[in-house]
Amino acid sequence: MLKAMGAQVEWRSLTLGDYVVGPETVIERKTVAGLHITIRQGRFWHQMAKIRAAGRWPYLVIEGQSIFRGPMRANAVRGLCLAVSDLGVAIIRTESPSDTSAWLLALASRRCNGAIRDRPIYAQRPKSPRVSPPEAALSAAPNVSVITARRILNRFGSLHQVGEASIDDLLSVPGVGIKRATAIAALIHDPWNATNAH
Repeated sequence: MLKAMGAQVEWRSLTLGDYVVGPETVIERKTVAGLHITIRQGRFWHQMAKIRAAGRWPYLVIEGQSIFRGPMRANAVRGLCLAVSDLGVAIIRTESPSDTSAWLLALASRRCNGAIRDRPIYAQRPKSPRVSPPEAALSAAPNVSVITARRILNRFGSLHQVGEASIDDLLSVPGVGIKRATAIAALIHDPWNATNAH
């Protein structure tokens, strides 16, 4: 499709991402089904960390009619998208492979033709503090901020340990009430059920 649109395409084995469309521009493409599967298999946050570190402009393309078609609950999907954005990875939603191709071509044109120039310092927003993948994963739970996620990780040491913690254990963390504790437990332990996605 990209070739048919006039793009010059070169096939290479990439160590990360699915496409490189310009200097420091790395794109990870997921179909909606692939997104849900990658999260379930525990590979998603590692991939996001890698493309974030790979270049100045990391993108996640999510392709498909509805992002909620899968086993994750709708609020968990929304939280995940916000956490990805907090990591500095831009999300592009596309409807089909042809729509994805059009976006890739537009990005390649923008990066390779120098359409993006550095903004003057006074026009730049201050950089957000670095958010680690474990912090982003926990803050995907409803009502859990990055600050709360850091407190929880400081208390338990790892996502694995958080997953083994009881509700009472989570309640021992300052700022974690029953609502947040149950949201974290649900994020980690709820069964994957397609009916929960709507």
